[in-house]
Amino acid sequence: MFKQKVINFLKSIFSHPFVKTPLLAIGVLAVATILFFLFLQVFSRHGRGFSVPDFSSLTIEEAKRLANSKRLRLEITDSVYIVTRKPGTVIEQNPKPETHVKANRRVFVTTNAVNPILENMPNLVGLTLRQAKSVLQLQGFKIRGLAFTADIAVNNVLEQKYKGEVIEKGEQIPKGSEITLVLGRGLYGERTILPRVIGMSLAEARNLLHDASLNLGRYSFDETIIDNADSLSARVYSQYPNPMGVTSISFGSRVDLWLTLNESRIPVEHKPEVEKSNTTSEFDYSKMEIEEALE
Repeated sequence: MFKQKVINFLKSIFSHPFVKTPLLAIGVLAVATILFFLFLQVFSRHGRGFSVPDFSSLTIEEAKRLANSKRLRLEITDSVYIVTRKPGTVIEQNPKPETHVKANRRVFVTTNAVNPILENMPNLVGLTLRQAKSVLQLQGFKIRGLAFTADIAVNNVLEQKYKGEVIEKGEQIPKGSEITLVLGRGLYGERTILPRVIGMSLAEARNLLHDASLNLGRYSFDETIIDNADSLSARVYSQYPNPMGVTSISFGSRVDLWLTLNESRIPVEHKPEVEKSNTTSEFDYSKMEIEEALE
């Protein structure tokens, strides 16, 4: 009896227009809100992100199959030729492996050409070292090393060599080839300033050493370096000769480096701010040698 009275009382209240209308509006608003968030979750694939796989060393067909299985879109943006890498394989990607992305994300890759891409060798004779570096980079070539001989034209290119032989202007060689520059060192024992490369990456250190008319010597990675990605992020924690004891050095001298990912090994007081120069860092300059050092 009491239960029925309560039910009748509630029916009379909720059937009243001043109560029924606001409750109906609230109900509609609640349903709309729920549907909106469900749509938003589906549209943005909220919570469905995953790590980008490593496409390096895969053939294009293998990379595409892997991308499709991960609901990613693979796009080839560039092709280079590196003699030490397998033709037709991926050598670089963006985003990098392990980057967290959502489905349908585009992954841009650079591949190693099946056949060498030939470029004309420019004439570097008579240019300064800095000018020669810029021209080589624009043509897609790299500096293998710097050799010096007695000549009044200090730091000017006297010869350009490919695989140990003098190469003339206009000769076609594979893009990415390494060129040795023969430069003048002066006639009176001129020396160059030994730069500090502590805290730099291998590519940055090499670039700065070349700017100082020096060569990269041997380099090694400590136990914190496991794979190629680690080696690209590694920083120099020691160098020999050390600028603390030697401030100047002969042109063409070699500087040995030791690299790590352990920040505590890098002397804090010597971490440099890399100076901006007129030349850019050499694209993919150290990857081949890095892999050889890791083996």
